[in-house]
Order: sequence, then C-alpha cells, then structure tokens
Amino acid sequence: MSERYETALAEHGLEDVQPRYRRLLLELKARDAALYAQAVKRYKVEVETKQEDPTILDAWVGYGAWLASHLAPGQLVSIDENGRSRPVSGAPPLGSFLMQVPSESRQRALVVTLPNEPSDAQRETASLLCEPA
Repeated sequence: MSERYETALAEHGLEDVQPRYRRLLLELKARDAALYAQAVKRYKVEVETKQEDPTILDAWVGYGAWLASHLAPGQLVSIDENGRSRPVSGAPPLGSFLMQVPSESRQRALVVTLPNEPSDAQRETASLLCEPA
C-alpha cells in the first residue's frame, strides 16, 4: 500500500478497498475468463500507473465500481448516514458508502466503498442488502 493511497484513505475516512476488490476480482475470474483478463488490463492501465498520483483513490474507487458493475449489473448508489440511497452518476464520490445494487432481484448488492466508521443506518443497510465482506 503506497503512502499516497494510505493518506487518501485517511483523508476520506474510508476503509482499505484493496482486499474487497481482490475478492471481487477472484469472483470475476471464476465466472468469466475473458472479462477477468479485461479487468486485469484495466487495473494495469488505470490503477497501477497512478500509484504515486494524487488521484490514486479515485482510480481505485473507479476500478471497484467497474468490477461491481460487471458482477452485479444495475445501479451504483451512495448511502447517506440516514440509510437513504441516491444514484451515482459520473465519477463515484470519495468518502461515501457506495453500493452496487443489481437489477436482478435475487442477487445481493456489492459494497464498493465503506466508511471507516459507518453510521448505524449504513451498517444495517450493508448487513441487510450486501454480500458479506
């Protein structure tokens, strides 16, 4: 973990996303080899090249949102402290609880980012709707 990445996580109050994204990547690998290869290429181009860049966290969160959207096609939403969701359009906001809500109702949502100290409502939303971390 680079110092710049650690600093960005602390500034935005987010937990480390790398372990979560590794699990998503492994799930993608098990489901679709071609899409996995695309995800690895995307990582090398969009994340690996930004390790010392001030936008490293943006790169990681964008990559995680892409992974989640391919595992659970649907809508990326931001969950506020009261548990209310709002659709995300454009670049995912940093420092928010982001969740990919699948269109398929039998599929569980995927956490993209989670605050270090989520509110009770955010914690309950993740517990109720999302895959275990």
